[in-house]
Amino acid sequence: MKQNDQFGPWSIEYIPADGARISRLTYEKIDLLTAKPQNFTAPQKDYGLYETRPVYGYDDCFPSVDACDFPDIEWRIPDHGELCWLPWKVKKTTNGLAFEVTSQNLTIQFKRRISFADDQLVWSFAVENRGSQKIPFQHVMHPLLPLKNITDICLPQFGSVFDDIQQKTMPYHSPEAVREFLLSRPARTTNMLFLQNIKEGRMSWEYGRKLGIEASFSKELFPTIGIWWNNNQYPDEQNCRRNECALEPTPGLNSTLLDAFRDRKHLEVLPGEIFGWQITWRIHRVT
Repeated sequence: MKQNDQFGPWSIEYIPADGARISRLTYEKIDLLTAKPQNFTAPQKDYGLYETRPVYGYDDCFPSVDACDFPDIEWRIPDHGELCWLPWKVKKTTNGLAFEVTSQNLTIQFKRRISFADDQLVWSFAVENRGSQKIPFQHVMHPLLPLKNITDICLPQFGSVFDDIQQKTMPYHSPEAVREFLLSRPARTTNMLFLQNIKEGRMSWEYGRKLGIEASFSKELFPTIGIWWNNNQYPDEQNCRRNECALEPTPGLNSTLLDAFRDRKHLEVLPGEIFGWQITWRIHRVT
């Protein structure tokens, strides 16, 4: 069942039973995320388990985005992680919402807290390890933005940019070149890029001549920005194609935990400890 809350200029709609999905998020009535498709049709081809239900809004990808084997235990992580498939608990706080869920496969409890201010949204995350072994993981925020409404992006300097679909490094060496490439992508194209070894944990995007969001985060924890840019192409079947994009701080060089673990670029939480971090969204006016 959907629940709704208002915090000053912010309005949020969420579904605890559906992976604590944020189904709508607005600032001064401007939609910041994609909406639920009016008529959902699951693709006939295999595009991964995640595509078998409506894809929209926001959810958390943990402990991996890509399906892969979990390091050192016999468990296959599902597509887009485990948590988006589980029912969560939620409590309203003075200035926001506190969500939590317990993994069915790992000895962890995951917490997502959202705190609202007039022009700021702070996402606080925590992973509590209730077991006796350290647990490696990736966490990737998965806010799907309405690509048709995104008119500009600003990215940090980086070391390289990798095209995950073409499996090759792209010949771009500046944020401006990547920006120009993305904003000029025609309809019926899809790109998944990884901006690797970023020099600053900061990026932003704009919604027309209305407002923009600047996201700030730790580049030590998240050295890569995953860029999903889907201009009415994926999944490539009638009534399935979506218009969406996402700019995602990512641990590791891509969104596969097994690769991050191999490269020693994953995150981890020690037995009996809590590992926490924050990502901040700040609203700015577009003139």
